[in-house]
Amino acid sequence: MTTFWDAIKSVLGSLLDEEPVPPLHVGEVMTLWTLLTIYEEGQVIYKIALNTTTDAELRHAVENAVHESLQDIEMVRDFLIKEGVPLPSVSAEKPDSESNQIPLGVKFTDDEIANLIIGKITACIALCGQGVSQGLRTDVTIILLRSMSRLLQFSAPYRSLMRKRGWIKPPPYYYPPGV
Repeated sequence: MTTFWDAIKSVLGSLLDEEPVPPLHVGEVMTLWTLLTIYEEGQVIYKIALNTTTDAELRHAVENAVHESLQDIEMVRDFLIKEGVPLPSVSAEKPDSESNQIPLGVKFTDDEIANLIIGKITACIALCGQGVSQGLRTDVTIILLRSMSRLLQFSAPYRSLMRKRGWIKPPPYYYPPGV
């Protein structure tokens, strides 16, 4: 069985070897293209959240999400451009607005914002994991792992905030038969 260090050595060796890099396969392109789309559309969601929320902790978490997401957008976008992959079209940027000027029936509640963002994070983590398992190129795998690690780092304190505010929506509990 391969040890952890053997696996690391293999990955590093594949980055340094002189073999020609194969073209991206359809799955790698689709994963990266979809990830970029989710990240860029996420910027619109984050802007709506910042325009809507008055919760200081949630605002701070969303501002962190904007910053982290911009780094991943740049990383994936640059890679796709370098590989000659057409970029997805995305929604136009939202203008700044004041929360108290948005009618209550129109704006998201803090609970809705938090669950929308955690849903996006969860989908991106799953997409990255799927892409890592299907990827053949080491550079693609590294991009996906880097992106996944940022998402995991961001999600831990975000989940704590959601628990503290009562915003987590757990599925029904499972009770085995006979319990």
